[in-house]
Amino acid sequence: MSDAPIPKSLAREARQFLFSTRHAILSTHSMKYPGFPFGSVAPFVCNQQAEPVVLISTIAEHTKNILENAKVSLLVFSGAEDLQANARLTLMGEAMPCDKQDADLRARYLRYLPQAASYFDMHDFHFYRIQVEHVRYIAGFGRMGWFEGSALNEGLGESMLAAQEAGIVAHMNEDHKDSLLQYCKHVHDITADHAEMIGLDAEGFDVQYHQGEETQGLLRFAFEQPVLNAMDARKALVALSQACKA
Repeated sequence: MSDAPIPKSLAREARQFLFSTRHAILSTHSMKYPGFPFGSVAPFVCNQQAEPVVLISTIAEHTKNILENAKVSLLVFSGAEDLQANARLTLMGEAMPCDKQDADLRARYLRYLPQAASYFDMHDFHFYRIQVEHVRYIAGFGRMGWFEGSALNEGLGESMLAAQEAGIVAHMNEDHKDSLLQYCKHVHDITADHAEMIGLDAEGFDVQYHQGEETQGLLRFAFEQPVLNAMDARKALVALSQACKA
């Protein structure tokens, strides 16, 4: 099914891109108009296995479609300014229900999408994770390819971050506030008055920064090597702190 075997570096770049964004269009098989795809905006957060997780209502059109045919496509993009020039990722797989009461996943989801908090109290909203089978990644001109979904979570089977992430985030925000400010300046050349870690995954972490009373947005920090547990994360963060002081 591939045009040609793609290098592992491109598959890892696709995973890095997937972890770095939360913008997507979800396409399902229309039950109302059989044979036609149905597209809808679908904010998502990846779990620690690089599987996109969406929170959707049972009364939504795409959920009705999924209940009849779980095969979906998710078009992931980084922003709306120039979609054709930017990287994009098409994931094809099955939308599988997962536990909305999973405390670690719920906390991770809400750190990134806090506006969804009220939906958790509604009985008709549920988590679905996309078990990816096929991937098409377009990194830029001449850099693209198909690969199997298993390449996205290669090596993540040993990850302990699902249970450890919340503790790492809390520790950084409570005890290493100055380090987070240094990261912003060193990596992104941004002087922030306040910064807080939102989440951490195998490929990097995200920091929300503030200038004055205004929240400016999220900054992404990539790891050189995949991080699978708290000890790996500590080593990577210490190395970044040392680089800030060099």
